[in-house]
Amino acid sequence: MSIANVSQTLALQREHVRPELPRLFPMDDTLWAEIKPRDDIDVVSYRPTRVPQYLLSGGKHRMGSFDGADMGQGSSFTTDYYTLVPVYPFSCWQYTKLTEITTNNDQKAIENYGMRTMKEAMAEFNVFMEALLNTDGSNTLDSVVSVSGNVLTMKNAQMFRDNNDYDVWSALSGTFRGTITVQSVDTLNNQLNLTAAPPVGTAANDLLLVSGSAGVAGSGFLGIYYYQVNSNTGSIGGLSRAAYPGKLTTPTVNFASASLTPSKARLMLAQMQIAMGIDQPDKVDLTWNMNVDMVAAWENVGLLVASVIQNQLTGSNQIDMLKKSPPKQLAGRPIVGGGKGSLHAQPGRIDGLPLKHLFRVENQPIDFYEVGGQTTFPAYGASGGLASSTMFYLWSGVNLGDENVHAGTYGSSIAIPTGYYGH
Repeated sequence: MSIANVSQTLALQREHVRPELPRLFPMDDTLWAEIKPRDDIDVVSYRPTRVPQYLLSGGKHRMGSFDGADMGQGSSFTTDYYTLVPVYPFSCWQYTKLTEITTNNDQKAIENYGMRTMKEAMAEFNVFMEALLNTDGSNTLDSVVSVSGNVLTMKNAQMFRDNNDYDVWSALSGTFRGTITVQSVDTLNNQLNLTAAPPVGTAANDLLLVSGSAGVAGSGFLGIYYYQVNSNTGSIGGLSRAAYPGKLTTPTVNFASASLTPSKARLMLAQMQIAMGIDQPDKVDLTWNMNVDMVAAWENVGLLVASVIQNQLTGSNQIDMLKKSPPKQLAGRPIVGGGKGSLHAQPGRIDGLPLKHLFRVENQPIDFYEVGGQTTFPAYGASGGLASSTMFYLWSGVNLGDENVHAGTYGSSIAIPTGYYGH
C-alpha cells in the first residue's frame, strides 16, 4: 500500500476563513458629506421653486445746481428669478434567496450578506450623489479619452462604479450610441473594463451619462459645474444669462496649463472681490473643491520653498521632508474633505464654492422605496411565477441650488503634476 498523501486527509481538514472583508475600491462622498447635513434644505412639492435674484442696481447719479434746475428722473433696482425642481436619482439592489439563507448566521458565514447589502447600498448611494455633485446639469459623468476593445480610458474613472450601466452619447443632444455595463473600474489606470464591447461608433470625446438620462443640457441633477460657469450665453433654470450680462457668471482664472502658484490663488480671490466686493471671500463660507492632483500641486508650492539647515538639526535621523498630511487650506480657506480633496472633482480644476449660497430642494430624502409598508420586493420568473431573488430600491427627490453664481470662483486648465491622472 502506498504512503498516504495530503489529498487523503482533505475530508478531515477544517477550513479557515478570515473574519475580515476588506474593500478593494474607494467609497468617497467628500463634498456631498459636507452639504447633506446642512440645515438649509427647502422641502418642496413638484411645483418649480423660485430662486429670486437681485440682479441690477438702480438710481441715476448726477451733478447739478439746486438753484431751481431740473433734477431729472430716476430708476430702481431689478430682480428676476430662476426655477428649480427636484430630480429623482435611484438605485436597485438584488440578491438571491440562497445568498441570504447561506449567510444569515455566524455558523454559516463571517457576515450576513443581506444585512451587509443594505449597509453598502446606502454608502454607495452617497458616492453616487457625490459624483452627481461634480457634473454640469446633464448627468454627464466624464468623456472618453480612448477606446481599446472592451476597455474605455477616461479622464477620471473615479466617477464610475463597478457593476453599473452607463449611457453613451456622441454629445449632448447628439447621437445615443447605447448602454454599457462596467465590470470593473481600474482607477489607477483611469480605465473602465466593460462586460462586452462598447456600442458601435463609440469613440474618443463621447460622453458617458448616468443610465436613463435625457442627454440634454440642464435636464439632470444640477451639479457645481452647471452653476460655476464664466459665460454670458445659456441659462440657469430658465433665466437667460444674456439678459443680464456679467451677472450670472462665475469669476474665473484660466491657467492655460500653467502651474498653481500663490499669485494665481490670490488672483482667484481677487476676481471674487472685483465681482462682488472687497469683503466677498470672507462672507460666503468659501471652500475649495479639488482633486488630489490639485492638492499635490498646492503642496508642491510649499515644498519648493522649504529649506533644511543640516547643522541645526538634532538627533541621528534625517528630517522627514514630507509631512503626514498636505495643507488643509488654500489661501487661508478650507480644502474640501478636511484638506484631502475630492476624488470626484475634475482634475486640473479648482472650484471656490460659496457654501453659504448653496442649498438643496428636496421632496424625498434618501430612503428605501416603499409600497404599502414593504421595502423589499420579489422578482418574477419567465413563467410568471416568483423568482428566488429579492430586490430593493434607494431613491431621492432632490436638486442643488446656488442662489448666487456670481459669488464663487474657479480656476481651470491648471497644470496637473506628473504621475496624476495620466500626466
